[in-house]
Amino acid sequence: MIKIYVKFQISSDGESPKQLVERLRDIGGVPLVGEYDIEVPLQETERLFPKLEAIHRALKGSGAYYMVTTGIETPKATASQDIIEEEARKISDDQKMLELRKKMYRAKLARWREMGIDTGTLEELLETDIERFKDVSKTYLKEHLDKNKIVEDLTRDLKQVDEEVYSCVDDLGVTLESICRLCNLTEKDSILSLGRLISAGKITWQTKDDKEVYMRILPKKLARSDEKVLPAHTPEQAEGRVLANLKNRGSTVKQICRDARLPEGQVMSALADLLKSGRVKSAKRGATTVYIRAPDSS
Repeated sequence: MIKIYVKFQISSDGESPKQLVERLRDIGGVPLVGEYDIEVPLQETERLFPKLEAIHRALKGSGAYYMVTTGIETPKATASQDIIEEEARKISDDQKMLELRKKMYRAKLARWREMGIDTGTLEELLETDIERFKDVSKTYLKEHLDKNKIVEDLTRDLKQVDEEVYSCVDDLGVTLESICRLCNLTEKDSILSLGRLISAGKITWQTKDDKEVYMRILPKKLARSDEKVLPAHTPEQAEGRVLANLKNRGSTVKQICRDARLPEGQVMSALADLLKSGRVKSAKRGATTVYIRAPDSS
């Protein structure tokens, strides 16, 4: 495509550059940054001299001098203002996203400080290298839990909390978020309980699919056989099998695993989603938690 490039020579007595650009927009002019000020494309059905006449008429009376040249493509020294503005917007959006991520991580560090964890090194790392901060922070909390730095003296109430948390953890792995929902605990209380259980050698910690999960440490002779367990292929299938095997008076996690023939990990995950959606309710029977189908669930 042939293009016409226009360069202005203006004076303080004539119109402003912006007004000159607006005059040529009506005939297809596009502003440039560089050696030339305006680019006017010549369509296949248009001829050069009529287009030049159109440019002359558009600028007549503006008080500006101009010069034109033609070419097949934009000169290398020029760049579209629209492209420059788009790049500036991208940089601005990336900066906003970076600040949002930092704000989220700062809130996470604040919670850790409340639990007595020294976060000075991580705070400095967050400001200087956020990508390295992500990798380091994944193992930072585990190290403090393993070293027993946030374990508190056990009281009777704390022992009960630990029993509830332990009952929610299986040998396949449960996320911290699921533990908080199932035990109705804050993130802080759940982490403290997990620290005590890790120190006692009852549970362990590892990463699965980029998620931190907690699981029981079972003696080899008590390890569960998976011969009769049939894992579900999808979360929806697991939820359906859990619902179908809930007893009218309620079922414990172990009963659901046995009746639905599902791994404990899938049962715990399905229960968390079903509780959140209101299709299942939990109830206490002594020290045992049972799960009951909600009256309006199908």
